Amino acid sequence: MNGTLKIVGSHDHGDGKPEIIKNIYNAECVQDGECFTLSYLEDAGPAHPDDPAKDASDSSGKHNVIKHTLLIGPGKVEMTQEGQVSSTLSFGPGKIWDTDYTTPYGLFKMTAITRHLLIEISPKKISAHLQYELQMDGSKVSDSKVRISFVFD
Repeated sequence: MNGTLKIVGSHDHGDGKPEIIKNIYNAECVQDGECFTLSYLEDAGPAHPDDPAKDASDSSGKHNVIKHTLLIGPGKVEMTQEGQVSSTLSFGPGKIWDTDYTTPYGLFKMTAITRHLLIEISPKKISAHLQYELQMDGSKVSDSKVRISFVFD
């Protein structure tokens, strides 16, 4: 099943200027029982010449593409990205998730602390509202709010 995925978020880094994101993607949705997997691709711009993930045979100047997968089910949301930057974040009521954040410049330890999670699923739409704290190597980097909305074609 295909549809439109809209992601709107605010990341407060504590500097008084929240980072606002608003993105719309064409996405694919696969249902497995009560869980839905949403997949989409993002053009992350030109490949960095020193990026170890870049295909050495690619001298065409092509852009990096990041594959994103969102798993939404009862009481949980998992966000995975694979590409130049790779990570998995998992959210659930009261959940603390420790993971690795892999970049071309090294590995960082990342923690996501779920503050609030609301999921709504209907025959026409899947939505999730998240509030979480993000930490890198044990230091708080943001308080985040993200709304995910997928509307079936």
